[in-house]
Amino acid sequence: MAETALERTARALDLIPFISKNPGWSIAELAEKFATTPSQIMKDLEMLFMCGLPGHSHLELIDLEIDEDYVSVRNAQNLTAPRSFNYLEVTALLLGLDSLLNQIIDDSLRSRAISLRKKMSTFLGHNSVIASVVGNGIVPSEIDHIIERALKTASVLDIEYRSSRTDSLSSRLIFPINSYLDRGHLYTIAFCQSAGEMRHFRNDRITSAKLVENLPLPEIPLSLSEKQAENEVVAKLSTINRFFTEENPTIVSSATEEGSHLVATFEINDLQWLAKALISLPGSVEIISPQSFRDLYNSKLDAILDLYR
Repeated sequence: MAETALERTARALDLIPFISKNPGWSIAELAEKFATTPSQIMKDLEMLFMCGLPGHSHLELIDLEIDEDYVSVRNAQNLTAPRSFNYLEVTALLLGLDSLLNQIIDDSLRSRAISLRKKMSTFLGHNSVIASVVGNGIVPSEIDHIIERALKTASVLDIEYRSSRTDSLSSRLIFPINSYLDRGHLYTIAFCQSAGEMRHFRNDRITSAKLVENLPLPEIPLSLSEKQAENEVVAKLSTINRFFTEENPTIVSSATEEGSHLVATFEINDLQWLAKALISLPGSVEIISPQSFRDLYNSKLDAILDLYR
């Protein structure tokens, strides 16, 4: 696909400060660095010969020395430093960094991300609303660190978990598989030995956790049929939600009416999206199977209810 004028201009503006800081790079090396061809780099440099400050004499033009194996800048005309980000670019980068920061548990990586965020926030000024709001992320607890170690070492955890529905504590042996962030809470996806199924645990409801040594890892079913079942969700919906099955025919494999309810079978890879979509529906929704999706659905409901407590 042909380059746009904006893409070529952006590369040209980056070329001058880079060459100023790295004199002596060859045309081929510059082409590799900027992910283009040697002939395109030559065209960019030839264009830059005609660029410079207002005045339109040879004294105000960018002066380059070009050889097949050597490129240097004699007069960069105020382009010795990389171009600065504008307000919208910094804001977008800060918000993106903040979203990633909430999912970083590793202390060293997290400290580097916090340092970078502070530096970028200075672009917006200390009184900026964006600069003050972004970055109020989750501070990992000791439980979070223990779960991270279990994930890295493929270890079993002995935990005590407080149920949000019965407010009771239960002891479980779990094998963590993955973790994710949803509505400001960290969750751990783990195989629960007592239930014999994959479950979603909200980390702040784990009251204690310790690594279990010298314990064989549980056998987690991974047959093809079970993998497929994980992506097959059966739910009982109120018939007023018939519109949802009609608007999403590609993910509905069957839908049958049973009295005032509609039993629908969904086949979808993005279970996170399906959970959010079902929560937004009016009327009653009951997840029939599988248990792992029921846990995911209930965890999102709990997170919403917590906003009103």
